[in-house]
Amino acid sequence: MRYVIGKITTFILWLLVAVAGAAVLFMAAAVILGSITVNSGFAQVQPQEEHIEIYVTSNGVHTDIIVPVSSPYIDWREKLPLHHFGNVDSTFRYIGFGWGDRRFYMETPEWSDLTPKVALTAALWPTRTAMHVAYIRTRLVPTKRQRPIRISPEQYQRLITYIDESFVQQNNRYLHIKGSGYSERDTFYEANRKFYILKNCNNWVNQGLKTIDVTTAVWAPLPFAVMRHLR
Repeated sequence: MRYVIGKITTFILWLLVAVAGAAVLFMAAAVILGSITVNSGFAQVQPQEEHIEIYVTSNGVHTDIIVPVSSPYIDWREKLPLHHFGNVDSTFRYIGFGWGDRRFYMETPEWSDLTPKVALTAALWPTRTAMHVAYIRTRLVPTKRQRPIRISPEQYQRLITYIDESFVQQNNRYLHIKGSGYSERDTFYEANRKFYILKNCNNWVNQGLKTIDVTTAVWAPLPFAVMRHLR
């Protein structure tokens, strides 16, 4: 019996060491690769030139891309109708997009709602994803967590394509997850691709910025790696 208990104890200790080591490697890679810049030659379009103003926002854990509701290039209300939202009208000027683990998104409106099972599943296994969409009434105030970026019409059209292709579509319509959302101004839609720790919500934003040649990180699993390049 002592032999068996000793083996189990040794296995548990080695497992804890392996998990701790993996966490250290992950954080080290996040810091190093998040500090390496791509598209360093990017320069924002001058205010007097034709441009689209977008934002990248962070809540300290998750980043989003914010764009105008309507522009000459797309009216997002045609894809994301107002009746999918509880209390949104035509006066709302901006719309936010985030991509992430479907279950994590929908079961954890607050960090206090997070359970170990949901966290471990999202981190260790490729899981289903969802697009979080939120209508925003007014222009955001630039802060260290709300960074404005002026991009060209051509860049914005590439960003539209990137966001559009992230949604699961049926008959040219996004698949709405009915009854979802944290408030009357947001909701969820089915998304393409799988979520896992090496390809998470912040990497989705980072890849979107890469797609339109905005300065960003080589790899950005954490918000700081996205936001630090937008100062």
